[in-house]
Amino acid sequence: MRLYRVLTVCTGNVCRSPAAAVMLREAVRELGWSERIEVGSAGTSWEAEGEPMDSRTVVALENAGYQQPFEHTASAIHLSALANWDLVVAMTAEQAQRLRRMVDQMPTDSPRPEVTLWRRFDPLTPADAPETEIPVEDPWYEGQQAFDRTIVEMRRSLPALLEHLSERIGD
Repeated sequence: MRLYRVLTVCTGNVCRSPAAAVMLREAVRELGWSERIEVGSAGTSWEAEGEPMDSRTVVALENAGYQQPFEHTASAIHLSALANWDLVVAMTAEQAQRLRRMVDQMPTDSPRPEVTLWRRFDPLTPADAPETEIPVEDPWYEGQQAFDRTIVEMRRSLPALLEHLSERIGD
C-alpha cells in the first residue's frame, strides 16, 4: 500500500512547520494510521537549513503535552521533491502562493500535490476567509508565550485535518 504523504511548510522550518509535523504525526499514530500516512516538514527558505527545531518550539510542544524526542533538522522544499507529497499544508498565504508557483513549474506528467493552509482546517476559520487573513502567525520575534499560544491555536486544526486525511486514505 502506498503511503499518503503530508508535508507541513513554513518559512524557515524551525518553528511552525516542525511543530505541525510533531502534532500531526502524534495524531496519526494515535489513530493507528502510521503505516498509511507519512508526515514531514520543510521551509520555503534555505536560510535555516540544517538547524534543529527552535528551542522555544520544543518547550511549547512539551508544555502542550507532547513528548520528546522531536527529531528534526530544518530543510527547504525543492521543486524536485514537491511531487513526492500528496498534501502540502502551508502556514501563510505567501508560502502557499510560492508552493503553488512551484507546482505550476512541475512537468505536466508529474503528480501534483494539493496545496492548502493549516488554518483552513481550523473550526474558527470561516469557509470563505481569504488566505491572507488566516495565517498561522510566526512567533519567531516574540517570547515563549507566543510559541505556547501558537501551538494551542494550531491544535484546533487537527480534528478537521484528520477528517480530511481519513477521506484521502479511505478510512
